[in-house]
Amino acid sequence: MKIPVRNIYYLLCYAWDHVAEGETVDVGSEQFGGLVDLFAKVLNEGVSRVVSRGLDRDYLAVHEDIRGLKGKLDLATTVKRNLLLNGKTHCAFDELSYDVPQNRILKATLRQLTFVTGLDPRERRRSERLYRKLDAVSDVRVTASLFRTVQIHRNNWFYSFLLHLCCIIHENLLVNEGEGTAQFRDFREDEHQMGLLFEQFVKTFCERETDYRVSAPKIDWFGAERSETDLRHLPGMHTDIVLRSPEHTIIVDTKFYKNPLDTRFDGRRVQAGNLYQIFAYVTNWAAAAPADEPEPEGWLLYAAVDGDFDYQFELMGRRIRVCSVDLARGWREIERALKELVKGAKGRSSRHSKPSG
Repeated sequence: MKIPVRNIYYLLCYAWDHVAEGETVDVGSEQFGGLVDLFAKVLNEGVSRVVSRGLDRDYLAVHEDIRGLKGKLDLATTVKRNLLLNGKTHCAFDELSYDVPQNRILKATLRQLTFVTGLDPRERRRSERLYRKLDAVSDVRVTASLFRTVQIHRNNWFYSFLLHLCCIIHENLLVNEGEGTAQFRDFREDEHQMGLLFEQFVKTFCERETDYRVSAPKIDWFGAERSETDLRHLPGMHTDIVLRSPEHTIIVDTKFYKNPLDTRFDGRRVQAGNLYQIFAYVTNWAAAAPADEPEPEGWLLYAAVDGDFDYQFELMGRRIRVCSVDLARGWREIERALKELVKGAKGRSSRHSKPSG
């Protein structure tokens, strides 16, 4: 499933909840050879703005041999190393520095981008220039643990967007430091990674663009009785997205497959396992819900690239919808289609009698 490169960027901006920051870079007017070209452009633009307005700084603990006194004297180390003979002391003090984790991550990612085989030469040169401008920042190796040391607050909020970008580059970049080369993995073909991205995009989109209360609760098996040991073997019903309003309850399960529908037999059919799953969600939710809650409906929402589809069924009194969002369209079309899909949903304002059986 090949989704246009710029659409991946918009999906990520929503998934990271950084739509406004993402719009500061114009990616709609350019053609990109691959994801890494787009990511390099956005990172270069972002780092350039950060450098222009001033890199983030913080106080770092410094332990150093100095002449005179500064901060807290470490007398034991001073005596042990006979520093007084040279007119020095060993002191501990805080120093305002650019050499903080968020800047280290930016610098290391810029360096890694310069290794990428086939990277747009213009972006490679920009990454090299920006890398050299960060001379007050240490060269380090990017690790997952380094991201966890960053402290984001109101004054450095824009770093959050750039660090999300660095993280996804880090996760998909295969670097050979010895040879000074790197290959970027095009994760558009990774159904698991794209499935998580599509789910988070839809969730954040609904939070920002609709009036629904958005959550992702776990659904319990209604009326399940047995020993605690046996019940632990039941599969969990972990929803992707639940949209709720006084009139509507929609349980949405997002799906990302190269082939959304089953085409093994004549025509196109809904994949059986997915249908059983959403039917179980809706049935158990409805059975446990208070009588004054709206009757829930279940949606299987697929990512597609070859046109939309929208099938609606009523199974044992439960409303099931199987629909898609065509991610190969222009971005404004995608936004409009998803808004119409969600806002145009006709839920049930009153509960029907529970189906027998």
